[in-house]
Order: sequence, then structure tokens, then C-alpha cells
Amino acid sequence: MTEHEIHSVLGIGFGPANLSLAVTLEELGYTGRSRFVERAADFQWQDEQLIDGADIQNNPFRDLTMPRNTGSAYTFVNYLASQGRLTDYLHLNAKFPLRREYAGYLRWVADSFRDAVDYGRSATRLTVADTADGEVFRLETDDGREYLGETVVIGTGRSPRIPPVFRRSLGPTVFHATRYLSSLRRLRGRALRVAVVGGSQSAIEIVLDLLGRDDVAQVVSVQRGIGFRLKDTSPYSRRVFLPEFIDYFYPLPAETKRRIRAELRSINYAACDQDVIDRLATVQHEYALKGSDRLRLMPFSEVSEVAPHGSGGVHRLVVRDVNNDTRSVYDADVVVLATGFRDFGLGPDDEPYHPLLADVADRLALTEEGIPAVARDYSVPVARRAYGSRPLRLYLNGLCEASHGMGDAGALAVLSARSTDIAESLMPEPEGVLGPDGVLGSDRALQPDRTPDRVLGSGALVPDHGIGDIGDLGDLVVDEALR
Repeated sequence: MTEHEIHSVLGIGFGPANLSLAVTLEELGYTGRSRFVERAADFQWQDEQLIDGADIQNNPFRDLTMPRNTGSAYTFVNYLASQGRLTDYLHLNAKFPLRREYAGYLRWVADSFRDAVDYGRSATRLTVADTADGEVFRLETDDGREYLGETVVIGTGRSPRIPPVFRRSLGPTVFHATRYLSSLRRLRGRALRVAVVGGSQSAIEIVLDLLGRDDVAQVVSVQRGIGFRLKDTSPYSRRVFLPEFIDYFYPLPAETKRRIRAELRSINYAACDQDVIDRLATVQHEYALKGSDRLRLMPFSEVSEVAPHGSGGVHRLVVRDVNNDTRSVYDADVVVLATGFRDFGLGPDDEPYHPLLADVADRLALTEEGIPAVARDYSVPVARRAYGSRPLRLYLNGLCEASHGMGDAGALAVLSARSTDIAESLMPEPEGVLGPDGVLGSDRALQPDRTPDRVLGSGALVPDHGIGDIGDLGDLVVDEALR
């Protein structure tokens, strides 16, 4: 079934990224028709990791909107006041809100936009369709629906990173951390031996949570490093979450960006907060005093083989020491992969682009590295068929770490700034007013833009050889240029 209405903005996913965008569009007075499609049956955020005691590691004032609009009705402070919990929260003197409380805040805001969201529909395919007024995006969902949109904003989050050795074993007892709580609930009533793979904040939180469960017999932590490392919480390092850092980082050469991301990795990856490290060290010491092997830490290790063993669905893990190449065997009833998410790039674990872009990839501009080129406003230039046709606009909301810095990797701290950048670029320019490129707002649809160097799939160098050299795109011309 196709919805014949053409939406001005069609959002895929309705987590914090696109929720913040919806808030910003409303508060900036955007009058276009917006629609969001979300696969979950209702709004949810980190429901699989709402572990008791876990916090969000983010200043609560950096919420969906406060950095842009302190008077917004959608701030975390207003949420607390509306629930009658503001005084209680202030009395806690907590550095960061509990994850469960912040999830409640996000649901509270999302309730105000329920009429703009179709829940329970999973986006399966994104293509381009022709209409009488020009081209539009067509989004197909798993229930046979089709949506049309002039602009698409992808805010689904990144794909889970599954180490190759586990890909054939995925199932009810081998799963990514994004399925942790629901998977564990289905396994109640058994004395479980659980292996947790990874050294991240999620990994240590899961280890601690498992140790607090009576039906868990043993927990083994497998990680390539020396052990759970302390996160870099210096205010100087955490400047990566400021809008000014994005302005600094964005124009840098790709190689420089890779170096900076590697240097600052401990701010956001394979590192943990002090409180959970202290808790685990205390628990480990207490088990040692008791002579208990309920907790087993395996540093400098990786799982090199996985095989079924015996009856009952046991997984035999061959664990290799990465430094001396020795091997040991561990039998696990459950394996939790706290292994993070895939980046966009050309590395062995990377994705060249979001999977939903597969059918429009040949219309996207490329960087020198061969991945989609993302403009400063988070848009990706899309080729179109003629100067006078409707321009297609595509945005990546929360998927731009490689181009915009690690603050874009799911960090709550940059939600407001990023949604403001996207929303402001979507606001129509008044007629008779020159845009930044010197084109009247009323004439923009009739004007060609500067072309980026390449278009995905063509291998063409447009500026050097002319529009006719775009190759398999035929008479396509590039709609937007990088800013």
C-alpha cells in the first residue's frame, strides 16, 4: 500500500536523534509535512540495557533541546518537574541521571509527537520514484506500506558489530548486548555459565548485572586488552562533544581525522567509568577471599573458535592469548557480545554506508576514500535528473563519526546541536533573500549546484571532465555540493 501524500521530511527511526530533530523542527516553526517510521512497537531507548544502577554518563542539561532553547517545554528539568521529582532529583546530588530515569524523559517527550510517528513498522528498502512533480524517495516497510518523501533523515543508529567467529552461532544463547535483557529473561531457571566478550562500559555493566543474578553460576570476561580501562573524562578531552570541535574536526583531511579518532578512542570506546571499575574490583576481591571462581577474567584474549558441545546447547569457546598464542577452552551456556557497533568506512569490520542506502548508493557523492560524502549539515549530496526537477535531500542523523568526530557516535551530548544544524538547513529560505551560495530562495530549484568530485558507482571525476562524464548516471546532475 502506497501513501500518496509526499512528506516534506521522512524520518527513518525514532530514537533520540530523530526525536531531537522533531522537537527542533517544531520549535523553529517548520511548516512542512513530517513523518517518522519506527520499527519498535512504542518509543524505546536502550530498553535492553536498563540495568539497575546504570547512568547515562552525560550532563543532563545537554538534553534534546536545552543547549539551543533554554525555555523549551521539552527539557529534562521540565520532565522532572512534570513528574513531581525535581526536588528529589536535586537532593540526590547525582553527577549523571540514572539511565532508567533518562529513558523516561525521552518517552515523555516522544509522547508529544506520537501523531507524527508510525510505530511497529520496519524500513526494508529505500529507492527513488518518479512523480508528476519530479523524483521523490520511496520507503518500503515490512508490512507492505510505502511512504514518499522529498527529504529522508536516517536516524536508526549503527549496526551491531558481530565478530566473524560468532556470526554462524547467533541465536537465543549467543547475542549482541543490544538484546541482553530480553534474551536473558527467556533463559531464566537455569544455572548459566555466561561469557561476556568485550571491554566496554556495556560489557562491565553486564558482568556486574550477571553477578547479581542467582541463576548465573559463573561469568567469564574475555577481552583483548589488559582489562577494563578507565574512560578519559578530562574536560579537555571531552571537548569532542562540543559544537566548536565539530567545526574544527569536519574540514580536516581524512588521514588526520583517523589519527585524532585513534588518539581519543578512550573517551568513548573500550573504556569504563570509575564507579563500575571500582565495583567490579571489589567484587573480584571478595570472590578471591571466598575462594570462589564465579568471576573469571581473561585479559589479552580473543575467542578464536566456537562450536556446539554436547547436549543442552552448550558453546565450546576456544580462547587464544593474543600475545603468546596459547589456547584454552571454556564451555558457556550463553555468550553476550558487548562488541560495539560498526563504523562507516572501508575497514574489515566497517560498512561502506548504511544498509538502507544500497538501492540509492549510485546516486550519492563519494569522499576520496570511496564512502558517502557528508556535508557539514549532515546531508549527503544526491544526484538528480534535471536542473528543474525536485531536489532530493538525504541526511544521516547520528551516523557521521568519521566525518564529524566521535561526538556523533550515539552521544547524547550533541543531540541538540546536530538536530539544529539539520533543521536549519531544512528551513525554507525566504523568497527574494540570497542564500549563502548567492542564489535567491525562490530560484533555488532552478539552479545547478557545485558538483563534488565523484558520484558513487560512476567512478567519474566530474569537475575535470564535465557533467557528461558522470557515466552510468546518464543525464544526472549533482544536486548539492559539500559545504
